[in-house]
Amino acid sequence: MLQQTGVKTVIPYYIKFLKKWPTLESFFKAELIEILKVWQGLGYYQRAKNLYNAKEFLKKKHSLNTPESLKKIPGIGDYISSSICAILYDKSCAVIDSNIKRIITRAFDLEVEKKNYNNVLKDIAQKLTPFENNGKYCQSLMDLANLVCKPTKPKCIICPINNLCAKKTNNKKKEKVNLKKIKIGVVFFVTHKDKFLVERSEKKLLQGLYNFPFSKFEELNDYRNENNIIGKLISCWLKSFKLEQSYKNISFVEHEFSHFRLKLLIVNIKLKKQIILREYEWITKNELDLLPISTLMTKIKEKTL
Repeated sequence: MLQQTGVKTVIPYYIKFLKKWPTLESFFKAELIEILKVWQGLGYYQRAKNLYNAKEFLKKKHSLNTPESLKKIPGIGDYISSSICAILYDKSCAVIDSNIKRIITRAFDLEVEKKNYNNVLKDIAQKLTPFENNGKYCQSLMDLANLVCKPTKPKCIICPINNLCAKKTNNKKKEKVNLKKIKIGVVFFVTHKDKFLVERSEKKLLQGLYNFPFSKFEELNDYRNENNIIGKLISCWLKSFKLEQSYKNISFVEHEFSHFRLKLLIVNIKLKKQIILREYEWITKNELDLLPISTLMTKIKEKTL
């Protein structure tokens, strides 16, 4: 859960998760759709799918106690495998993620070519790794990054290593402002009597969750082109399913992802006959309430149902 998500955001989801599955034995019986339902709203749903695949893998009771062997588990890479070995088995392996990279970069005031950056930091991290009590050392670095050596406004004055830090006098540099790209698209609320069309997305962004049909998302560089882009997206989607149908604009909904902002026009299409479309299914509102959906889908649902 903590992959790419802050601690404060994760805590309520973690508590809910533990209430539903208080033991490993109970979690090993969980279905993917149950995990996605509990995960609903946390984002990055591939993590939930990886968690499901990992517990299925671990049912085989593999003996895993090295970074390389742990990386066989779905969803586990260098950082998590090294963390487990350091904290659980107290092995002397370097644990490095973006937060620890930040500490090292500041402490040594590094200016390294981009192509060599990761290799240089890994080399330094390994040299700093103690042979004993590495678990405590790694957790100390994690706390230092979270509480003191923050991405912005680091608390250098209370930092326990400020007398060793080469960067402490240079932290007044103006932070670079990264403006997120804006993308636009269309979501189709297709209805027939008391049912509507949904798909279970396998796209990376909303993987495993149920959604109303979406158009593709287009980057918006000029607001004057917004109506033209939306018109083309609607036309393209209708043609792809050979639908010649009138539609009604309902409203816009906006949502922010980690790397872009999304603006969607919700379009209502009422069908006289229920058609069968590949990878889609017809459901009622009560059925949707039982399915895992994204925070974005929740916003759309509030405007349509």
